Amino acid sequence: MAQAQVRDGLTALVARWAEVQGGGPGDVPWRFHLAEDAWRDLLACLVADPSPFVGMWCDGRAVFVALAPQVGEMLVVSTPVEMQRYWGLSCACPAAGVYERMIHDLWGVEALDARDLRPWLDHGAWGVTWPLSDRPVPVQGASVAEFREVAEVMRAGGTICEYGPADGGFHAPAYLRLAVPGARVVDAQWWMGYAHRGIGARMRGSGPAQALRLAARIDGAASAAHQAALARAMEQALRQEVAGQVAATRAMFCELERVATVLFDVGGVAEAAGDVRLARECAQAREHVLAFCDAAFGRRMLMDVVTFGGDGGDAAAFASRAEEVCTWLRGAHARLEALYRHPRGLGGLVRGLGVLSADMARQLGVTGVVARASGREGDLRHLTPGYHDGWLPAGVEQAGDVDARMRVRLRTVGVSLRILDALGSVLSRAQPAADTSSSPVGDGEGTGWAEGPRGAIRYWVRMQAGQLAAVGICESTPAHMLASEIAMRDAHDTDMPVIMRSFGLSPAGADL
Repeated sequence: MAQAQVRDGLTALVARWAEVQGGGPGDVPWRFHLAEDAWRDLLACLVADPSPFVGMWCDGRAVFVALAPQVGEMLVVSTPVEMQRYWGLSCACPAAGVYERMIHDLWGVEALDARDLRPWLDHGAWGVTWPLSDRPVPVQGASVAEFREVAEVMRAGGTICEYGPADGGFHAPAYLRLAVPGARVVDAQWWMGYAHRGIGARMRGSGPAQALRLAARIDGAASAAHQAALARAMEQALRQEVAGQVAATRAMFCELERVATVLFDVGGVAEAAGDVRLARECAQAREHVLAFCDAAFGRRMLMDVVTFGGDGGDAAAFASRAEEVCTWLRGAHARLEALYRHPRGLGGLVRGLGVLSADMARQLGVTGVVARASGREGDLRHLTPGYHDGWLPAGVEQAGDVDARMRVRLRTVGVSLRILDALGSVLSRAQPAADTSSSPVGDGEGTGWAEGPRGAIRYWVRMQAGQLAAVGICESTPAHMLASEIAMRDAHDTDMPVIMRSFGLSPAGADL
């Protein structure tokens, strides 16, 4: 079935749901409660094309799924949990498997017909089982879960290579096991949960200011993007209008953060590949960005810069120095391009490594740099207030390898600098925005999004009396971790650090 036909099928399903429900809850056109038969219809539609899948979450009574049939669209549908079970989506959407495992570890709600039942977060070290359920079960005896062994490796007398928080290295809190029967990897598996913080549970019952403070600390590399996405979701839920200058200021924060994070990722790949000059240039350029943020806003990592309905930052501090900063960074960007594209530079060394095919990228629903390097278009900035279409380029890479991901990142820095230059002119002419950040009152549901430095970030919220009653967070990291597992297979074990770093993985984005 062609993708267009599949999308038409999903559109028809949505129209049928709207007829039955008369619109979503509170006449929200993007929100639907589904009975089991309608949920099974959705599953059948996703079997043919899993790419609309965005993420899943649970509140103990219902399981929710976020879908994006088109770039910028977001549907949120839910189905009630019967006897702690529901029909899983991972048989149709490979990326759903991670979320099903999270839901089971936290709530004890089981996905029927799931393709993977292994723990994702709970590895036997927690004091209770299913900690977010109404009746968590105390653990009687500790039993650490084990990875599945790869029969091919064992028969060949091969080895299992492990990277993780307890191996003595300075790694992020994520555990990677590689099965290496010879010189090439035949299987790669990620395990998470070592830094799980219960962000969703901690946000419930909080006001907008407290929720934004928590969102700012989900991932330091995408702090502004998380804040902007959550703020938009809460503002939509409470029908709060946001001034154009506020949107432009948020865009400015997100672009500064994007430049800093992309430079960090490019430098990480260069360091893993032994390209000291490129890594040093990236570190110096990133430090320049962070120092500017510290001087202009008092925060190197741009935490707590977004407020509900308000700008949360001094746009004038950026506008007065935008031209100077962008001029310096353009020079640094030109040096990075030259170093990377040099005949004996990193570009030639990483070509063909860690390939993620366009079809696999579509199946996993990857976004951001990883998607655009594998032939998938899509950039949420096209639909984000504060941006203009003319600022954003079109076009993708097709190779899907480390080189393609690096070229997309370097191009991203150039685009962000053009956007920052334009925003400097916009914000220099803007009048100071009125402070509308007082605590709101009201009920409703809303969605918000941001194009983070490494991929799309989406939020769904339910507000009651101005407080956050429920939240769903859809990050790009889980899909990218699955994509990296696939890209590592059949690669030489010595190339693993380069391939791994090229995906820009942030375990903080998966360990919510």
